[in-house]
Amino acid sequence: MITTLLLLAACQDQNFSQLTQEDVFQQQRIQTVDVLLVVDNSCSMIEEQRKLAANFDAFIQFFDEAAVDWQIGVVTTDVEDAAQRGHLIGGDDEIVLSNAEGRAVDSVAYSRTWNIAPGMVLSLDPSRFSTISNDSRSAWCGDTASTPGDANPGCASAAGGPGADVRRGAVVITEFLADPSGVADEAGEWVELTNISDAEVSLAGWTLSDRGRNLWSFPVDAVLPAGASRVVARTMDVSGAAWATGTDFTLNNGDLFLTSQTEGASEIFAEIVAQGTTGSGLEQGLEAARLAVTEPLLSGDNAGFVRPDANFSVLVVSDEEDSSPDPVSAYLRAFADLKGEDAYRDRSRMNVSAVVGDDAPEFEGEASCASENGVADFGRRYVAAVDATGGLHDSICADDFSPIVNDLGLTLSGLQAEFELSRFPVLSSIEVSLYADESDESLIRVLTPDVDYTYVEERNVIRFEYEQVPDSETYVLVEYKIRSGS
Repeated sequence: MITTLLLLAACQDQNFSQLTQEDVFQQQRIQTVDVLLVVDNSCSMIEEQRKLAANFDAFIQFFDEAAVDWQIGVVTTDVEDAAQRGHLIGGDDEIVLSNAEGRAVDSVAYSRTWNIAPGMVLSLDPSRFSTISNDSRSAWCGDTASTPGDANPGCASAAGGPGADVRRGAVVITEFLADPSGVADEAGEWVELTNISDAEVSLAGWTLSDRGRNLWSFPVDAVLPAGASRVVARTMDVSGAAWATGTDFTLNNGDLFLTSQTEGASEIFAEIVAQGTTGSGLEQGLEAARLAVTEPLLSGDNAGFVRPDANFSVLVVSDEEDSSPDPVSAYLRAFADLKGEDAYRDRSRMNVSAVVGDDAPEFEGEASCASENGVADFGRRYVAAVDATGGLHDSICADDFSPIVNDLGLTLSGLQAEFELSRFPVLSSIEVSLYADESDESLIRVLTPDVDYTYVEERNVIRFEYEQVPDSETYVLVEYKIRSGS
């Protein structure tokens, strides 16, 4: 039956005085997609970053269901900071140790340039045991051997430092493992702290944090004895662990961008998008995106992100209007040129979506929307880019990002949620079935109306909600009587 339908595309049979129709659809499959996420990191964006991070699993569920080979890279809207200017920000992180008064006692900021391989432990050379000398990669020994809680071995490349210096602080970050090998991050990450003074230090109220969402507090009875080293780990199963942070403090791996094969992608994504609020107040999202995917970064620091055979999508999350210097059309040409002539005809090859202030205000200069986190300007240029490329836009003022994220994930995955019928049906006659392939024997099941799907008369479509969307390449058979006069 279904083979015949595919050959005929559609079939009509005379049934007394009323025609019947059978429409056959096959769920789409898009095999590869590269998504560039542009995150506003200005002073008003902390809550929006958290909501975005919390919904990563919902965002990629449709990628996984459609067997999409996906990659996600992240840049910020700040193009004034040379370190961020179009650079994919994976692989960078900070370890900040603060005392009970909130003052930073010690910090280590590592980046992709540190070349931290999987399983590599970074150990501070004993000649650099000072809170003012451990920010340089040259002060750290990189090895797969670790000494959590024990004396660091030292390395020749760091020799000649001042030795232990308590004048700037008694507690120093002296060793860490950011990317365990052989075990998941949640089972293997750890940070070592050393008390270089001759007096015991109470860590009650102290915290480990970064510039993003991480914040873990030491218990009230936490003590670091004089001259001792102690380990803070994700779990107490780590050798030598004195305290466990769980998910409150995590470390980024060296992943420049995330892929469908990235272990612990949800956790890493949450850390990457939480870029804090210290970025430039002159948000240039479209410019940042263009810089990320054009030379010299395309084949330089961001090499490997844009794949020739993959569709390309830009997703901007910002509560401000775009201040990029060139016309919107110039940026769209740059994005389309990545995919060749096809991108000018096929919007699935290149598109822009945006979570911004997307409603034009009644009067110029007024806010587009407001929430308990503040107001959002109308993202006129972002909305124009979305409309020109067939993407999606939604309001950044929404209390819950999950509907927005579901829509975006579904759209970018290539899966269809709606199937337009060829004729208008008699409502009571609609029957919808799913098949695994073209044969009658591959019937998966017959669907229940208003439970498994709904019919939307205004658009004459069969609509599936997020959790109901047919799997990739599934066949959808819709049988119905044609409404008289349609």
